Amino acid sequence: MSTKKLVLALVALLALIAAGMATMLFWGSSGVAFDPAKGETRDYRVGVVAHVREGDDPPNAYNSQSLVMQSVMRYRVDADGPTLKMHVQPRFIDVEDGDGAQMFSSANRDKLRGTPVIDLMSDGFDLIMDRKSGDTRLNAVNQNAWNEFTERLGSTQTDQFKQQMAAPSLTRELPAREGAQITVDAFQGMPALTLTVDTVTDDIVTVTLERADDADSAYTPVGGSDNNARMRVTAVHGRMRVDRDGGWIDAMTLISDQDVQTDGQKGHMHTIMTMHAVDDPALGSLANGLDQLRATAHISPQSDEVELPLAHRPSEADRGRGFNPAKTPYADADPSFSIDEADNALVLTLAHDIGIDENLGMSTLKSLTLRDADGQTLDIPMVLESIGPDYAKGSMNTIVRLLPMGWQDAGLDRITEVEAQLDYAAPAEPEHVEIPLADTPTELHDGAAQARAVPTDDGWRLFLSGTEQTFYIFDSSAVFARDLSARISQTAHDGLTPSDRTLLARVDVPDAWVQQILVEGRGDAFGLKLYKNMPGPSTHDVTFTSRQQRYSNRELPPPETRELYIDEIPDDASLSLDDVAPEGADENQLNMRLPIGVGSACELSADAPAESGHALVWRPDDERASGFGIGSRRAGEHPDTAPWQLMTDDGVRVYFYGIDVTTTLRCPGQPAWQTHEVNTDSDKPWLVDLDAVIDGPIDRGQQAKRFFDSHRFLDGSGELVRPMLKDMTPDTQLDDWRVEGANHTVADYLDDAGRIRFWGRIARVKSVTFSGEPIEKRWHTHLEGLQ
Repeated sequence: MSTKKLVLALVALLALIAAGMATMLFWGSSGVAFDPAKGETRDYRVGVVAHVREGDDPPNAYNSQSLVMQSVMRYRVDADGPTLKMHVQPRFIDVEDGDGAQMFSSANRDKLRGTPVIDLMSDGFDLIMDRKSGDTRLNAVNQNAWNEFTERLGSTQTDQFKQQMAAPSLTRELPAREGAQITVDAFQGMPALTLTVDTVTDDIVTVTLERADDADSAYTPVGGSDNNARMRVTAVHGRMRVDRDGGWIDAMTLISDQDVQTDGQKGHMHTIMTMHAVDDPALGSLANGLDQLRATAHISPQSDEVELPLAHRPSEADRGRGFNPAKTPYADADPSFSIDEADNALVLTLAHDIGIDENLGMSTLKSLTLRDADGQTLDIPMVLESIGPDYAKGSMNTIVRLLPMGWQDAGLDRITEVEAQLDYAAPAEPEHVEIPLADTPTELHDGAAQARAVPTDDGWRLFLSGTEQTFYIFDSSAVFARDLSARISQTAHDGLTPSDRTLLARVDVPDAWVQQILVEGRGDAFGLKLYKNMPGPSTHDVTFTSRQQRYSNRELPPPETRELYIDEIPDDASLSLDDVAPEGADENQLNMRLPIGVGSACELSADAPAESGHALVWRPDDERASGFGIGSRRAGEHPDTAPWQLMTDDGVRVYFYGIDVTTTLRCPGQPAWQTHEVNTDSDKPWLVDLDAVIDGPIDRGQQAKRFFDSHRFLDGSGELVRPMLKDMTPDTQLDDWRVEGANHTVADYLDDAGRIRFWGRIARVKSVTFSGEPIEKRWHTHLEGLQ
């Protein structure tokens, strides 16, 4: 890691500590008093987002820069006398740039080697606060690591770093009554702020923060700067929720804008800080993951707009598939886990046995237990990175990603089993509604969902807000007035982008979100979908087994489900041999297309003079069959047929001149597809004994592709399931099936007991069978000589 990146990240960290403590209010008896008891601890998920752009560039300028930092901070009260002493322990830090590239993460210690970061953060910091004066000191516990750190930075950057370490506490009393206001002195270079009590309950006080004076503040020097950098704050928006019982912060969002001047250059910085108290950072839903702030941060500065596809006549409306909620997605779900070594992440995968057309609801992680090979509980604190549906590879999965906390090696390779409890909330069918478009503002309300249309010079500004469970969204199935157009916009309004408003709203509602739609043209209403009345969640205890074991132990279910992507299964009519005949003689070659699945049982032979000592034979044209190269399927060729080519037995020559060829096709009877049900009572439906489901002898040396063309293995939904090579490992790169099937034999899939393991559960087998009298067809073809 470069020193520059180290400085940037750690300065941001200390700013978090200082800013967080600056808002721990020592309020009087008539308000909220911060009076924690010795030994009391609180964990916080903290985020900082900074967007910087040059001069008057727009927010989405190509040279704008961004930083996203997220951490888990633990505050422990070590002394509670007149001088309050708290130990501050950074348990987790993750820093990314605006492109999503990771600058460093405490979860990946390899990137931190050779720096004082591990020792400095492992030992943490002591925060000492004088209750009476509000003076604050922050000391590193590991002075040796601190000395090495400051030596690397140099004197100038050390001065700037020290400036981030302390901030005065707000000592003014705040009355615990709605509407009360106080003005507090600046901290961290900000101008005076007005705190307004917005809500008071028995448990919490909610406060808004804003500039006390609308006039631009004066430029002030940035400490430790070698380039005469100066900064002034131009706007502040904030919201904070405080626990009345002990004065601890429950949640806070603080948004500020600053103009920056250096030698001959100007810039603008937009900064967001979020802070949420958590009981266990590993648990939660979509809104609680690291990915949520990352996504919000990455779109926050963008002024780009996304056009919505409004339908102006019924034929254009996207009626979409019918609403089909998955009724019991956890009933036959297949849970497994793996370790993402690149990110040192624990990945839980819940493969749902549901159709691709079923709507998957929302999962919430409620508890997590990690066990080793002896069944003992492992103490590996984790933080939730993401949780939600994943539709990769044609599967319907729920994926949970977790990162280890702490500054020592977490030893994720010790995990052999994961026990988790998850809540599942099924989706509810939406209502189709309209919000009026008028000359005055209009609104729709339904529980937590709100839609507001405000007239503008060009049309209307539409704000949609809600939660994960109740919300309005654009209705793609509605028919709109002919002159209307609309686009989703991230541009700021009244100084705040929709992403800013989302993060402010999450102080009160952790899963809140806000969207802005700009509507132009003429119309009376705008169509929306309203989602609400989600059913109460169901609770499920799930045990995840190791994905690594899923490869090595064939008795376990496969690591995941993989379908076999080949041509559609032909019906009986397409197996007809009536129209089969050699073609291509006018181009001095012969090719033939046989119904897929027939070639492995029929015999196709050629009687023709040898070419340079090599006999002429008919062989499957695997290059054309795979769709690779210039020999792919030609126009007019049926997709349920496979190409065969006349060639020399060494496969070199396919063009012939001045010869006569007699082609003979012999089949044991009329081909037809026949379905065999597999024993659905088997406790291992992914393992199939070929002798039990295939009639007749099996050529184990046969090309795998030809065998699985003739024998199709299907799951309960009728989807083709891919066979699994017997020596498959997590590190094996899975080829396209057309390549794999052409380069392996049936024996490469069979174990010693004659069973094939599949990437999914097998319910039935559809095979080509032959009945009736043998069929023999013969053709005589003349290939002209060279002219």
